[in-house]
Parts: sequence; structure tokens; C-alpha cells
Amino acid sequence: MTNLEATGQPELISVICRSIGRPQLKAAIDSVSSQTYPNIEFVLVCASGEDLSVQADQVKPANLTVVNEGKPLPRSVAANAGLTNASGDYLIFLDDDDWFAPEHLEKLHACLRDNSNCNAAYSSVQKSTANGEPGDYVFATDYDPLLLLRDNYIPIHAMLFSRSLLDHGCRFDEAMDIYEDWDFWLQLNQHTEFVHVDAITAFYRDGGDSETAATDVASRYNNDNKLGQARSYLFNKWLPTLTGEKFNALLGHLDQSATIAELSNNVDAEHAANLAHQQQIKELHEQLETLTHEANLARAELQNTRDNLTAQIATLEKQLHDLYNSTSWKLTGPLRKASRALRSPSSTSPSTDEQEHK
Repeated sequence: MTNLEATGQPELISVICRSIGRPQLKAAIDSVSSQTYPNIEFVLVCASGEDLSVQADQVKPANLTVVNEGKPLPRSVAANAGLTNASGDYLIFLDDDDWFAPEHLEKLHACLRDNSNCNAAYSSVQKSTANGEPGDYVFATDYDPLLLLRDNYIPIHAMLFSRSLLDHGCRFDEAMDIYEDWDFWLQLNQHTEFVHVDAITAFYRDGGDSETAATDVASRYNNDNKLGQARSYLFNKWLPTLTGEKFNALLGHLDQSATIAELSNNVDAEHAANLAHQQQIKELHEQLETLTHEANLARAELQNTRDNLTAQIATLEKQLHDLYNSTSWKLTGPLRKASRALRSPSSTSPSTDEQEHK
């Protein structure tokens, strides 16, 4: 159930869009127009200095506020201009090349309604290609304040936060043009915990100009590039606020010795299992060689027996042939015939052998 203001209207959510007029702005606007949450203000900050109000007029049924100072605005300056001109009870940012799922604002608002002790909630975010096709990574890290001190794991359009947090002086650091959202989350986190809504309801388009992506992760830790320099600036700003207790907890969070030991044990166990498998394979191979050798011997013996029998048959056939063609066999033919006649008077026809070998 949506909370109602004194007027009877649902609480107002301001969506702040810093736009430099990218072609994807229409898709971002359409995603705001498609929200299932009923009371939305769309604050369009013309960060390029160009008038984008014609495109913003597509936002329906959201209220529309256009901020245009007539000059280009750096990212942090544009964000603060959006905060200043937003009037919602809750606020959220949306870069002009990203977009929301229809239920994004409703889910986040419901989460904050159900967690009254928290004033900021964020969803999981699907990374996509420049063409908007689903990528292979999802920003879905659960809330961890120590991890937030090390890295930013919350895309800017994932987080819905209460306007009341601005009363503590939370604003974007205008000296930062990279990681300005990370710094802003750290500011909010001084006054509230965050809640993670474990559902993909927002989409991050790869290929933007935030300059926070790096093909070489190690480059983030070198101060010879913009990423490393921005991280150094942020840590110089926030490290003095760490108490000894928090710093020790952060070191404990970074300490991976237990994980390394577990992985080492797993590697040792896998290595031992691999050696056992290799031994089994070796024994099976030796058994196979033995069986193959025995089979070859048996095959050779059978072949030798066959050859001997073939030779014996050939010898016998030759002897029989020689006998049938011998002079003695021919001379004794009449005698054999008479002998058969005496034994079997009714037989008048010679046997096959006799017909062939008379």
C-alpha cells in the first residue's frame, strides 16, 4: 500500500535525469512513463546546455521540471542542480542512456515503506550492451558498509532515497567528475543504512561516459590515470573519518587469509585426488597392456594352430590325390568292384569315389 500525503496523493518521487542529449534519452523517458508507481516528477537537467524540453514533453503521466542554465554542466554540478529543483519526498537519478523496469520505483518505495528504519533502498541492475541487449553481469551485491568504503557496487539509478537525507547537507562533491555517486552514497550512509531489493528492475547501458569502467582492473590502483586519481581523492576525503574500530574492521574485511587457506586446502585435496586418479589410470593402463599382450599371444597361437591344420589338410589331400592316381589303385579297381558286388548283390552302381577314381 502506497503512503499518502496529507492531500491524499501518494508520496511524490522525483526522477532526476542529467542529460547531454544522447539518442537513448527517449528510451529513458519511456521507462519513466511506464512506471507502475502513480506519482512521479521528472526533473530533466540539460547538462549539455541545450534545450531538451521537446524530448522531455514525452514524459507522461509524470510532472515535468526542466533545468537549463544555458551552459554545459559538469556531472556533479548537474546532479546538484537536479537535487535543488526536485520537490519529491523521495529522489532517484537516471542517466539518459539507462532505463528502469516498469516496477522499479514501486518496488523500491514499498521496500522503504516496509523498512521504516532505512531511508535508502537499491535494486539489482542488469548490465547491457550499448545496443541494450542483456550482458553477462548483474550488480547485485547486498548492502555492506565496509565494502562500500572499498568500492562502489551501487549504480546511480538503482537507489531511491528520502529527501530528508538532504537536510544533513548531503550533496554531490563538485570537485569530482568520476565516482561522484560513490562519494554521495558514502554521505548518505553516514545517516542511514541501505536496503538491497534483490530483483533486477534497472538496466545499465555499457559504453557511457562515466569513465569508471576499466579493462585493466589494476589500473584503478595506479595514480597515473583518472580512475586512480579519483579513487585517491575520495580516500583522502573519507579516510580521516574512519575510527580505529572502523579501520580495523575494514582491514579485517580486506583480509582474505582465511579464504586463501580454504582455497589452498581445496587445491591440496584436489591435487591428492588427482594423484589418486592418475595412479588408477596408470594401473588400468598396465592391466590393459597385459590383457592386450595376452590377447596377442592367444591370437598368434590360434593363427599358428590354424596354419598347422591347414598344412595337415593339404598334406592329406595330396596323399589322397596321389593314392587315387597311383597304378596300384587303378590295377586293383576290378577287384574292389567284385568285392562290393559280392557284399551287396543288389548294388549295380559304383560309388562316387569309384566313378571318379576307377
